[in-house]
Amino acid sequence: MIMDALSQAGFPLDGPAFWLALFLFIAAVFFIIQSRRAAKRSARLREELHETQIALASAKEQTIHYDALRDELAHEKRLREQLQSDVAASKATIAERERALSELKTRMETEFKATTAQLLEGANEAFLKRAQETFQRYRESAQSDNEKRQKALDDLLKPVSETLVRYQKGLDELKKEQTESRGALASQIGELAKQTHDVRAEASKLATALRAGPKTRGRWGEEQLRNVVEIAGMSAYVDFVEQASHDDAEQRRKQPDMVVSLPGGRKVAVDSKVSLGAYLDAIEADTEEARAGHLARHADDLWKHVQSLAKKEYAASLRDSLDYVVMFVPGENYFSAALEARPQLYQDAFDRKILIASPTILIAMLKSAALNWRQEKMTEHAQAVAAMAKDLYDSLQVMSKNLGGLGKALSGALNKYNATVGGFESRVLSRARKFADYEIPGVETDIELLAPVEERPRQLRDEAEDCEDDVGEDKGEDGREDAA
Repeated sequence: MIMDALSQAGFPLDGPAFWLALFLFIAAVFFIIQSRRAAKRSARLREELHETQIALASAKEQTIHYDALRDELAHEKRLREQLQSDVAASKATIAERERALSELKTRMETEFKATTAQLLEGANEAFLKRAQETFQRYRESAQSDNEKRQKALDDLLKPVSETLVRYQKGLDELKKEQTESRGALASQIGELAKQTHDVRAEASKLATALRAGPKTRGRWGEEQLRNVVEIAGMSAYVDFVEQASHDDAEQRRKQPDMVVSLPGGRKVAVDSKVSLGAYLDAIEADTEEARAGHLARHADDLWKHVQSLAKKEYAASLRDSLDYVVMFVPGENYFSAALEARPQLYQDAFDRKILIASPTILIAMLKSAALNWRQEKMTEHAQAVAAMAKDLYDSLQVMSKNLGGLGKALSGALNKYNATVGGFESRVLSRARKFADYEIPGVETDIELLAPVEERPRQLRDEAEDCEDDVGEDKGEDGREDAA
């Protein structure tokens, strides 16, 4: 760039003039740079000098301020010493005055006691007489007010008392029912064991009759189902309908042997299936192989009943039904024999939403349903008790508000009475007493003074413990009044 500038200025690029011009140009540039650096350094030094001058002025001001503070501190020290001496003198003066005041107080107390004794000696009898008369009038008035308040409280507490009686009656009935249900359950379990044993004993006797035909077996199965329901005590807690029938969506007639109603509005269909021909043949078999064959046929018969019952779809067609149907086998030995020949029979039936139930299993299921019904009734009773408790609480709230209003009314009446008595004494009685100074006939007797009533209605407390303390205090006060 420098070479181009010199060339344009007309300097030859290879002569001594060129090198001289180049040297002068470089010297000029160097001089300009050094001048700028010197100017910056001079400005910075001037700025530092200015800051130093400011700091020096501030230091001088602080020195002057510190001198003033030192003088003020010395002055404060002299004042404190003077105040200490003044305080010592004041303490001595106060002690002297306290001693004189104590002597004056002792002398005045002695004189006051003597004066009071003289005044009380003459006025004591009249004061006691008037106080007794006033107290008697107040006591009669208070007794009348207490009777009125007691009557008002009785009227207010009557609904509360009735609610408490209903509440206690509900609790007693609930406890009684729980005790009876426990006793009934224990007795029913014992009866169940006995009747189960009787059923097993009579099973062999029924073998001949059950061979007669399917109708006989069907009636016998329904009778066994009815006995199981009665043993379980479902008649007292569950509504059940034998031979109930209903139509499905395709208008096909479907008729389970029983529909059991459960708590919560749910239902379950129960159908009795009796297939005992193969089982009876197995009992009468002479060899083990023949017995095993008959038991396998007995298990197949039960499986066919399961398949037939699954096709009827009672659970789908019955409104609010559970997802499964109970197939009742009226004998423990019939069911156990089928499981012996076909162990997976129960699980295969359950997969098709068929629950095979022997008398023991069905009784346990119905017992659970009966227990659920009892629990639901107990829940209803508890809800009734809760409603009674809410009714009681609402009555207590109403009574509390009424008592608060009654207390405010009594306080207002007492305040008005005391205000009237005060106005009577200050405005009327003071003027009426001046008639006695004029010796007017008929006004020689002094007008009776009216005493203000200082009692106030007792406030209701929030805590039950405070209420108990109030009851104890009231009893103690009543005892002291009776003793008086």
